[in-house]
Amino acid sequence: MKSIRLVLYLSLFGASLWLASCNNCETSVAQFQNGDSSWTVYNSGDSLEMVDSRTPDTVRVFLNTRVNAEPIPGDGFGPADVCIEQYYTRRVSVMQHNNRRYPALTVVAVRMPDSIRVSLVVADRAELRIPDINTPDHATLAVGGITYRDVYDVTNPESSPTGVSRILFNREFGFLQVAYANGRTLTRYVP
Repeated sequence: MKSIRLVLYLSLFGASLWLASCNNCETSVAQFQNGDSSWTVYNSGDSLEMVDSRTPDTVRVFLNTRVNAEPIPGDGFGPADVCIEQYYTRRVSVMQHNNRRYPALTVVAVRMPDSIRVSLVVADRAELRIPDINTPDHATLAVGGITYRDVYDVTNPESSPTGVSRILFNREFGFLQVAYANGRTLTRYVP
């Protein structure tokens, strides 16, 4: 947790120094507040155990390989702009399969001045945004024999045959299930 804070503070400090070089430019950086960073769920050293529907007797382990936060130009601004008046803060947490047999599972949270945007990413397969973080799709939902509260059910209508069709996610446990268009699923394992 300390390393995450250090990275965040160093990133914001670096952005502040860079922003100070703008002449006649007032800049603001939207920062995570009130527990917003918990949207990315996983921290350094965390693991996620998943069961593949094709090999249900084997538990697949995903390890946290990266957690970072960085300022990014706000909407309407780009890296080439001389003066970027509004920066957002993007926080990313990556869970990588220990043998890299499965695509990485990533949570991306972007803090804007008045809101937060959360996307769920399955590397090279899908990036699905949670449409409304204030309204979970299910108050309770049974997934893999466990009942979870406040579950987001994010679907992908444009999935390719090998792509991701649906992700079940909650803010406490993260990825609960990843369903592929070909019928394969990865489901969170609870011993």
